[in-house]
Amino acid sequence: MMKKIIKTILLPFFICLCSFASAQKKVQPEKIILQAKIRVIAKAYGDSVVLRWAPDKSWAWYKLNIIGYKIERIDLTEKDNPRKQWLTTDALKPYPLEKFKARFAPSNTNAAVAAQCLYGKNFETNIRQGQPGIVDRANVTDTRYAFALQASDYDGNVAVAAALRFTDKQVKKGGNYIYRIVPAALATQGVIDTGIVLIANNPATINAVPVITEAVAADRMGELHWNRNGADSWSGYYIERSEDGKNFTALNKIPFITSGPDSALLKEDSTKARVFAMLQTEHVFIDSLPQNYKNYSYRLRGMNAFAEISGYSNTVTIAGRDMTPPVAADMLNPQFISNRKIKVLWKKNSIEPDCKGYYITRAKTINGPYETLNKQLLPVTATEFTDENAYAHGGNFYMVVAVDTANNISSSVPAMGLVPDNTPPVAPTGLKGRIDKNGLVYLSWNRNSEEDIKGYKVYYANAANHVFTQVTTEPDSAVNFIDSITLRTLTKNIWYKIAAVDENNNHSEFSATIQLKKPDIVPPVPPVAEKVYVDTAGVQIDFINSPSDDAVAYIIYRKDAKNDWQVIEKRKHEPDKRGFHFTDAGTKPLVKYEYAAEAVDEDSLHSAKSFSVNAIIRTLPMQPAITTFTAEYDSKTKSVKLNWQYRQSGEYFFVIYRSVNGEPLAKYQSVLSTEQSFIDYTNTLKGATIQYAIQAIFKDERNQSILSKPATVIITETK
Repeated sequence: MMKKIIKTILLPFFICLCSFASAQKKVQPEKIILQAKIRVIAKAYGDSVVLRWAPDKSWAWYKLNIIGYKIERIDLTEKDNPRKQWLTTDALKPYPLEKFKARFAPSNTNAAVAAQCLYGKNFETNIRQGQPGIVDRANVTDTRYAFALQASDYDGNVAVAAALRFTDKQVKKGGNYIYRIVPAALATQGVIDTGIVLIANNPATINAVPVITEAVAADRMGELHWNRNGADSWSGYYIERSEDGKNFTALNKIPFITSGPDSALLKEDSTKARVFAMLQTEHVFIDSLPQNYKNYSYRLRGMNAFAEISGYSNTVTIAGRDMTPPVAADMLNPQFISNRKIKVLWKKNSIEPDCKGYYITRAKTINGPYETLNKQLLPVTATEFTDENAYAHGGNFYMVVAVDTANNISSSVPAMGLVPDNTPPVAPTGLKGRIDKNGLVYLSWNRNSEEDIKGYKVYYANAANHVFTQVTTEPDSAVNFIDSITLRTLTKNIWYKIAAVDENNNHSEFSATIQLKKPDIVPPVPPVAEKVYVDTAGVQIDFINSPSDDAVAYIIYRKDAKNDWQVIEKRKHEPDKRGFHFTDAGTKPLVKYEYAAEAVDEDSLHSAKSFSVNAIIRTLPMQPAITTFTAEYDSKTKSVKLNWQYRQSGEYFFVIYRSVNGEPLAKYQSVLSTEQSFIDYTNTLKGATIQYAIQAIFKDERNQSILSKPATVIITETK
């Protein structure tokens, strides 16, 4: 009989409490530290004090059911003479099963639950074998523990039978007492702490009442919310309903309670987060209403752990309303009539008694937003509607919205109607662009003014007379575009043009074509040294021009053993000539020189240096002639005096040349470098014409000076 009561009447509570138990930390025996405490509360009635307690761990409850409890009272009424007294001589233990059956009627479901938790065997089904079975048995103990405490809250006599309640009648009104609930013997395993409570025996009544915080109406359904975590702790609730606001009928015989939500559900379905948050703070009761649009009043009372029932809560009223929309209409294909007229067609096979009619809505896209076309509701018999002002460009998406008398609505699936459009947009204008050194092409243009522009297509070609290739895969509504091209190509330019496309796929004429110059990242080819020769003018080189058609200049470099490459000369590229000639007059004899050249293009890119060529001047150059040389005949001394000025560093000497009467100049006399004059005695040459010249002869690499200009004298007399 007890099993039947548990299965049939308390099944909802069983499911609820199982959720409560499963929400607790799963039992892992190898990690449990066996510590528990007896939790105790007390209530004074003046002529007695009632104690209620329970251990806070299921394993401790199981142990204490075997060893029992003992109660000690400390009387503090006389402050200077506190008195201790054991109120129980024998250990308090739960009634045996036979005493349960004898003391309680079969109809007492709370007693049946408590007895089943203490002595029943049907909890032991579906126990796994081995290590998992340890966890299963621990969960069974948790469930029995939860049920027993719940039943003890609902019935004071059941709490006594479960050894969880005691009434002390040997008290004085106004007295102060401490009560200690202790295990009647040491537990074989674990530690169970004593429960202690202090109370003044002043009679108290239940002044608090539950408060319904919210009442929600739905279709033939009402929902009540009230606070779960208030200052007053209620073990359960009795809920009543009235159809006239005066006469209330109880909706539950067993106290109603909801457990806290299981957070594990959130991992399974995140959409339950809002409900989870609500159930953390509120109890929720849902009632089915006999009919809609009728007021139903609700109130409730709370029950505490002493099985006392509070006064009534506030009263709330709920009226259900029809929230079931009519069946949606079935759309047929809209039909184009003329100009901008489209006929919207539909059918509705089943027309509900509360269906009022239809609204017709329209949008430019299938996802909306939709606007209502008819201000007056169309009758339920209507099956068509003419849109006199359909969108001329693009699609017209229609939905038929069915409305019932409760203003519930249901929308049909969208259907599209088109106004034929064969007029293409005008050609886009304002196309411009640029290319950066990474090969990215940036294009932009003016937006077309037509309202049905779907987008633009971009085309390119590598020559103005080539066939243009489409770059974009489909029309893009943006008025700019970025293309990527390679710059390592022989073509210097690229051409672009665009076309506009409307919603009906009409293409405009092409825009004006723009030509964009590609940034030059390829350096020019260097020139080639064709011929190298050395003469008295210096080193001379003939170069062949760079074959790059964008070459604009050349740079000639020289280096020797002591110096790195140095710029010797820069010159312009002359495209109408095969090459250019270069002369280096600033060389020194017997020094080995190396020459190379670079080409520069119009983007200032430099080529690599050309293959270098070598040159060396092996002959010594002549030094400048002595310009201060003079000759003067002295008739008294019968001699010619030669004078000059020449001061140079190094080792050198002078050689004087002489010519008589037109003969060729010949070496005549050498003079040290310290001398600046020379006297030639010419007493045997009366009437002769004599020419003199001078030359400096160096002993180092400077060679010799050029022979000076001749100085002439005429010998007028002699001895």
